Amino acid sequence: MGKAIGIDLGTTMSATAIVDAMGRPQMIANREGKTLTPSAVLVRGAERVVGERAKRAAIAKPHNVFQFIKRRMCDPDFVFIDEDERQHRPEELSALILKKLKQDAEQALGTEVTEAVITVPAYFADLERNRTRQAGEIAGLKVLDIINEPTAAALAYGLGKGEADKNIFVYDLGGGTFDVTIMNVIGPEALRVLTSGGDRFLGGGDFDADLSAYFVRQFESKHGVDLKKVGDLKTDQAFCDAAELAKIDLSADSQVDVSLSAAGKVLDLTLERRDFEKLIKHHIEKTKDLSEEALAAAKLGWRDIDRVLLVGGSTRIPMVREMLQQLTGKTPEVGINPDEMVALGAAIYAANLSGVTVRNAKGQALKQVSLRNVTAHALGVITLDHEHKDVNSTIIEKDTEIPTEKTRGGYTTADDNQTSVRLQVIQGEDLEPAECIKVGEAVLEGIPALPKGEPKIEVTLGYDSSGIVRLHAKELGSGREIRSELQCPALMSKRQIQQSAERVDALKVS
Repeated sequence: MGKAIGIDLGTTMSATAIVDAMGRPQMIANREGKTLTPSAVLVRGAERVVGERAKRAAIAKPHNVFQFIKRRMCDPDFVFIDEDERQHRPEELSALILKKLKQDAEQALGTEVTEAVITVPAYFADLERNRTRQAGEIAGLKVLDIINEPTAAALAYGLGKGEADKNIFVYDLGGGTFDVTIMNVIGPEALRVLTSGGDRFLGGGDFDADLSAYFVRQFESKHGVDLKKVGDLKTDQAFCDAAELAKIDLSADSQVDVSLSAAGKVLDLTLERRDFEKLIKHHIEKTKDLSEEALAAAKLGWRDIDRVLLVGGSTRIPMVREMLQQLTGKTPEVGINPDEMVALGAAIYAANLSGVTVRNAKGQALKQVSLRNVTAHALGVITLDHEHKDVNSTIIEKDTEIPTEKTRGGYTTADDNQTSVRLQVIQGEDLEPAECIKVGEAVLEGIPALPKGEPKIEVTLGYDSSGIVRLHAKELGSGREIRSELQCPALMSKRQIQQSAERVDALKVS
C-alpha cells in the first residue's frame, strides 16, 4: 500500500512531509536535497522542468517559465501561454508541481506515494479548492482532503499539549498570499476555526516587485536609461531575482550591497533595511488591517488571544514580527521553521485519515484531531432588487461552521406566467454578483403559470464536510422541487481530468 503524505502547495515554494514509522512528522527532501521546491514550471519540448532549475531559467526563458500559478486558480478563464502560443491551464501546471513532489517523495521514501492531504489558504473559495483537488488527481494522487494552511500549521505546533479553551491567532505571510485565521483549541484533540481572511495577491513576491521597481528608478536616475522602453523581460527577471535575494539578506542584516546591470551599464548600490521597510510598509499595514478585521469577525479582543503563530517565509522579516508584537501584545511563536510547518501539519492530518499513529516528542501516541471548520465565504443566490438589478442574496453567512444547511424563503418569479426559475449560486460577501465567484446553477421547472410574485419559492443551500455545495429549491404551492450537487462551470469535467492526467503522465517531469 502506498504512503500518504502532506503537501503544502505554495505560491512560490512547495513542500512535502510524512509521519514516519516511529510516528514522527518529518519533512521530505527533494532530489536536490532541499525541503523546499520552488513552484515554478519550465516548458521545454516534451519535458517539464519543475523547481529550482525552472526558477533559474526564468531569466533566459521568461516566456516559458510559469510562476505564481496558485494566484490564478481563482480566475475561471485564465490560461498561461508559452512562446509557441500553447495554452496551459493553472490546474494542469499545478499538477506538474505535484507530480514532481510525488516523484521526489517516492525516491526519498523508497516506496510508492498514492495519497495526500493538500493545503490551501483558508479564504480560498469553492473554485480554487476544487481546482486544487483536480490538480492532485491529474498528478496521480488520491486526495484525502483539502485543508486550510493555518489549520495545518496549528497541528504542526501541537495540539497535544493538554491545552483547552485557548484562542490561537495564525498569521500566514508567504511568497504570494496572506492568510489570517483565528481558531479555538477546544481540547487536546479538538480544534474549531472561528474566522479567516486574507488576500490572494499579497506576499513576499509583492515585496520583491516593489524593491525591483525601486532598483529600476535608481538605475534610470543614474544612467538616464528608460528601462520600460527597453522592454527586456530578461532584465525584469534579473532585477526581481536581485530584489528577492536582497529581501532575504535584509532579514538577517541591516544593509546589503546590490549590483545590477542592464543596457550595457552597471549600478552598484547599498540598500538599508529601513529603506526596504519604507517600500513595503503599505503591505504590512494591509496585513495589520486584515488581522484586526478577523479579530472583530471573531468577536474577540487581543487580550483574548493566547498564542500568535507565524507561518510563511515572509514572517522572517523583522518589521513583520515587530508589528505583530505591538499589535497583539504577545511575542509570536517561532519554534518551527515557518516554511515547513504547513507541510508537517498536513502530514499529521494525512496520518490521521489513513490510520497511522502520530506520536509526540516523548513517544506518546496522540489521538486523532477533530477539526471543526467554517465557511470561508458567504453562499447565496442571484436575485433582483426593486430596481430589477441583480443582487447577491446571502443564505449561508461567512464563518458558518460546516457541514451546514440553511433555508431562505421569500423568492418568487419576476414575470407573469413564468414557469421556470434559473438559480445561480454564488460565493462571496459583496452585494454585487460580479464581485463574487459563481459556484454553479440549476433550473427549477414546472412552476404554475401565475401572476409575477405569487409563486412562493424556498431555496436551501448546504456545504458538506468536503466543501461540496448542494442546492434544494421548492415551489411551495405546487410542490415542484429540484435537488442538485453543484459544480462550478469553470472546473474540468471527469473526461477533461482524465485527458489532462494522460498528458501529464506522458510528460517527462524533472
